[in-house]
Amino acid sequence: MNQTDHTLLRKIKTGDRPAFMILYKRYWDDLYRFVFVRTKDKEVTEELLQNLWIRILENTESIQTDENENAKGYLLRHLHYRVIDYFNSYKKELSTVSIEESENSLEITDTEYSEILEENEISTLLAMIDEVVSRLPITEQKVYDMRIRKNKSVDETAEALGLSNKTVSNKLSKAIGEIRDQLSPEYQSSKKFISIIILMEVLNVC
Repeated sequence: MNQTDHTLLRKIKTGDRPAFMILYKRYWDDLYRFVFVRTKDKEVTEELLQNLWIRILENTESIQTDENENAKGYLLRHLHYRVIDYFNSYKKELSTVSIEESENSLEITDTEYSEILEENEISTLLAMIDEVVSRLPITEQKVYDMRIRKNKSVDETAEALGLSNKTVSNKLSKAIGEIRDQLSPEYQSSKKFISIIILMEVLNVC
């Protein structure tokens, strides 16, 4: 029996990364289509989605579900307003598009969004990421180490480093953004990048 979004979110809040991957796989395609059909910009779409997935990891309790314990409506509304923010920030005119319109109006066939990581990629990717992390400001290195490598919660990281929860979240977002920017082009898509982060956590737990 499939777990509801509400159940998955509760598990994600406790650090359950397999639960995160279930939610991630459940909604990736629909959310990507929803944003891309409005922005027509691949990079903007990836950035908005990456920010959403980080929000789900860092601020899980803010994700709302409906009477059927489904989070899709909330996720779409959140992205709808982020798209508006994007157009407003760049002084572009936002076309009138209803949030109820079909998210299936764009077929995604780009193979770079494959979630599968070949075994021979893993060591190269981890070495690449470690190199980028080593060049980050020291606070971002510490936050990244605790949140990603040691799988500590936001509260635990904030207490250990003497930072606020918001600062921890901001520092991790900056670190992840820098890693993504510095990765080789074939690893820069949000879908594969998130898979790399989850993979790192799984490897560190094992």
